[in-house]
Amino acid sequence: MEESKRQKQVAKLIMEEMSDIFQREGINIVEGGMVSISKVMVSLDLLEARNYLSFFQVKNPSDLLHTIKDRTGEW
Repeated sequence: MEESKRQKQVAKLIMEEMSDIFQREGINIVEGGMVSISKVMVSLDLLEARNYLSFFQVKNPSDLLHTIKDRTGEW
């Protein structure tokens, strides 16, 4: 199913905010590697959003993902 205009707008706003948080917290550059948000998908009712991350030259992506999941409540 095609995303609605509102879903795309909300996804774009979430992506911008998450990217800003990653830059402020220093998560975007870790141990010589980079982390970025590659895509955000929002549900039809706009209650749920999935953030897809991209890891570039990160030595332990699973450890970093675990760290990010642990810190989600802080933001």
